[in-house]
Parts: sequence; structure tokens; C-alpha cells
Amino acid sequence: MNTKPDHPPRAAPDPLAVTLSKLDPAPHGFDWNALMFAAGRASKARALLFWRVATGVCAVAACGFAFAFFTRPTSVVVREQTVYRDRAPAPVAENPIPAAPLDPAPRVKPELPSVADPSGWTFDAPPERGAAARWLTGRNEILTFGLGLLPDTGHKVPSPQEKR
Repeated sequence: MNTKPDHPPRAAPDPLAVTLSKLDPAPHGFDWNALMFAAGRASKARALLFWRVATGVCAVAACGFAFAFFTRPTSVVVREQTVYRDRAPAPVAENPIPAAPLDPAPRVKPELPSVADPSGWTFDAPPERGAAARWLTGRNEILTFGLGLLPDTGHKVPSPQEKR
């Protein structure tokens, strides 16, 4: 195997190239989500501060009112008021006249129609077929579209006409 190679023999590798090949590339330092989060946080910092201060002021005011309520001195107010009264009521008689005993009303039993006489019976006519469904449909349409669906059977007022 004494043949001539197609390519020339390799020279020693460049030490700078070897050193650079051993390095890992650094990741880019730009994170879009982190940037947007930081921008949102910075834009709401004043509003957050305002609400924190408002909450603190309300808490201090509530504590002040509670302290004032529970430590207030008890005060008794005495009002002088003149009351005018009528004469003393008339004395009650010691032996009043006894009232006459009430006669209880006689008990009258209502007469029931006899079962054999059906002329006294009254029945409503049975509703026509589909009446309940029509009523429910009408109710739903009125609830959906308004009272304008109801027929107007009242007094008709003529609309004002233009004078010529």
C-alpha cells in the first residue's frame, strides 16, 4: 500500500481554534415575558402604593373610632319634663249589674243535595284540546317579546293629525 494520499498531511491544529471549540455559547439575555412582567409591575407601582396608603389610612381611622367609642365616658342626661294629666278616672262600681246570658244560636245543618238528584250539580266544561299548550306558548312569547303582542281591546284614541 504504497499509494499517495489524495489530501496533504494535516498540520498541527491551531491552539486558538481548539480553545474556542471547548467553550459553550452564552444564552441570550433577552426574555420577552420577563420584560413585559417588569413593565407591568413598574406601571402599576403608583396605583399599588395608593391603595396600600388608602388601606392604611382606613385602618388607622377605624382603630381611632373604635378607641373613641370604647373609651368615651358614660353620661347621664336628666331632663325635666312637665306632664299634664286629666282628672283621675271614675271609680269602678263594686257590684256591677250582671249581663244577661247570651242564648247560643241554634245549630242549623245545611242541606246537602241528594245524590239521586243530579240537577243541583254543576260542572265546568272540559277545556278544549291543546288549550294549555296555546296558553303557555302565548305566555312565553309575551315574556320574550313584550306586552305589544297582547291585543288592545280598550278605547282607541285617534292619533293627532297635522292641521293643513
